[in-house]
Amino acid sequence: MPGGGTLAIRTSNVHQERGLRRGHELMPAGDYVLVEMTDTGVGISKENLDRIFDPFFSTKQLGSGTGLGLSTVYGIIKQTGGFVFVSSSPGRGSTFAIYLPRCEPTDEALPLRADLGEPAVKDLTGQGTIMLVEDDDPVRIFGARALRNKGYRVIEAKSGEVALALIRDPDEEVDLLITDVVMPQMDGPALVREVRTTHPEMKVIFISGYTEDAFRQRLDSNGGIDFLSKPFSLKQLAAKVREVLAAAAD
Repeated sequence: MPGGGTLAIRTSNVHQERGLRRGHELMPAGDYVLVEMTDTGVGISKENLDRIFDPFFSTKQLGSGTGLGLSTVYGIIKQTGGFVFVSSSPGRGSTFAIYLPRCEPTDEALPLRADLGEPAVKDLTGQGTIMLVEDDDPVRIFGARALRNKGYRVIEAKSGEVALALIRDPDEEVDLLITDVVMPQMDGPALVREVRTTHPEMKVIFISGYTEDAFRQRLDSNGGIDFLSKPFSLKQLAAKVREVLAAAAD
């Protein structure tokens, strides 16, 4: 919304009497919680509207975005059994409508919800040197701080090129490489291919908004490679690191 505007967020309970079809999506009849977000921005052109949820699709200039934001949103909503629909036209803003299946939890289920999606591991501390490669500053700082708090030594790199130079430094011994998938110039898979020419046993964790199955299809080999889907919590990151390093030590 260049120069400012209005963002309205509305929530409501919706009973859908009949199935709702939008494009290739068919939302079954049922009860949903509806979250609508409407802005007064520039809107989305018709030729782009059908592609906004595609991974890596972006209308921003090179280096200004990865094209994974909305694809991550789409993936999270679909994992809950929900649906997201968009209405927009140039100059008239956009409305995103998110339908989430409505449920009425029982008393027995309520105490379990606080732990939903969190790792069962309690002791997440560890030792070792981790190379964290992420061009998004907040994500990199967030991850590095969390891992340092758990006892790890963390080397930060903002690009694949910087990470490769650091790993090839004979004075550096890296136990685990954590890298984003999509980065300018040298992306994560290209970085790992280069690293393994000199460090063939390097353990790797990819972090990405991609689904894991779709991502692994892009790899030449998945040996010694683990995956953590964005968005993730501090606890999920620390648990994955501990799991990978523990497996390497066995």
